[in-house]
Amino acid sequence: MIKIGDFSKLAHVTVKTLHHYGEIGLLRPTHIDRYTGYRYYTLEQLPRLNRILALKDLGFSLEQVSLLLNENLSLGELRGMLRMKQIELAERVDLERARLAQVEFRLRQIELEGGIPEREIALKEIAPMTVLAAKATAANEIALPAARSSLQTLLTHNLERARLKADGPWFGLIADLPYAESELEFEIAVPVQLRRGQRAGDWGSSPVQLRQLAAVPTMASLIYDGEYAAMNMVYAALYAWTKSHAYQIAGPCREVYLSGAGITFEKPDESSGFVEVQCPVERTQIPISVKSTQTYGKDLIMQPKFVTKPAMTVVGLSYVGKNESNEIPQLWGQWNARAGEIKNRTGYCAYGACFAAPENAGEGEFEYMACMEVTEVADTPDGMLVRQIPAHKYAVFTHKGKLHNLPETYKYIYETWLPQSGVELHEDKFDMELYDERFIVDADEAEFDILVAIKE
Repeated sequence: MIKIGDFSKLAHVTVKTLHHYGEIGLLRPTHIDRYTGYRYYTLEQLPRLNRILALKDLGFSLEQVSLLLNENLSLGELRGMLRMKQIELAERVDLERARLAQVEFRLRQIELEGGIPEREIALKEIAPMTVLAAKATAANEIALPAARSSLQTLLTHNLERARLKADGPWFGLIADLPYAESELEFEIAVPVQLRRGQRAGDWGSSPVQLRQLAAVPTMASLIYDGEYAAMNMVYAALYAWTKSHAYQIAGPCREVYLSGAGITFEKPDESSGFVEVQCPVERTQIPISVKSTQTYGKDLIMQPKFVTKPAMTVVGLSYVGKNESNEIPQLWGQWNARAGEIKNRTGYCAYGACFAAPENAGEGEFEYMACMEVTEVADTPDGMLVRQIPAHKYAVFTHKGKLHNLPETYKYIYETWLPQSGVELHEDKFDMELYDERFIVDADEAEFDILVAIKE
């Protein structure tokens, strides 16, 4: 599962745009955390998003895009539509030509889907280094290569002026920011060894600055020699690898420019050669709320229990919304005062059941129900609902401690365990909390289970 900010960077789409696509049903998040409001996506949603962007760049309205996607357009049909649009765009001014280039870029991304061969991802330690670096801003993604070349020329001039030689391959520093459609900031750096007496102040207020980069203990590295249009898939591969190996990205990535024969210390020619994508990583931290209650595999992957529970009938109070004002704790307060009204209970276990949003619910909303299992429905208390929970296989996690740590447990389940486990969520997208005698309100030793429905 990928957080919306990370998915934004992988797909080169703003977070605001993803929110809008979710609201109109064009591309809904795979999961929305009911406690934090975090939206999660999967890598499998990238192809659909690429098609949305290609059709949008062709000039179709989002309503038209939705209709076209329902027709399952082939790549050949998309290519034909693009060519028709090219005839129209060729007659427009330079601004429209830039738009045409963006359309071609998106289409190339679609053509390259699945065509990037699997490459070995290595872990390495990167030593600290002194670099000469400069930042610039490109108008848009299409203008990046020309802007990058201009910045490289500026850095080369400063190397010559200071009588310095490159002490390693040139690289780009990729800021850890959500994707933007315009005014794209980027930075180019080249390692150097200063001559005696040289110091950072020698460059004054120049856009070129001397920087000290700290050592990186663990850097995930992947070498790529294909087209720039597929770079987002390279980052997607690195992202997937970190999630499946109990790592998380821990800082800005680097794009190291190599020649076809290996490392070059000369000014890079991006039309040829290789790019080594490097991302600093660290081991995923397991929250205290689950650390002491679970067992772990050889790769420090938390191992839940797996159980199959039969269908059951529940009665309780329901809430539909986003839990933006802590409505769920308020719901439990109401339920605790009325739980004794429920007839034909199977026991004293309480459930916090989270269902997929009703059809009339807004984007990001869900239904949460504080309830108890009953043997039969009779004399349902006023204001309470009856719901049927189907039989499911569940991954069962135990949360330990007070409720204020509950968001950390859910975050770990969906962001860390799920990508590593190879397990798929059930299409019902159902989970529930089970509160029994182990749960003591506001006690450090309190425990309760979280059951996440999965596919058999």
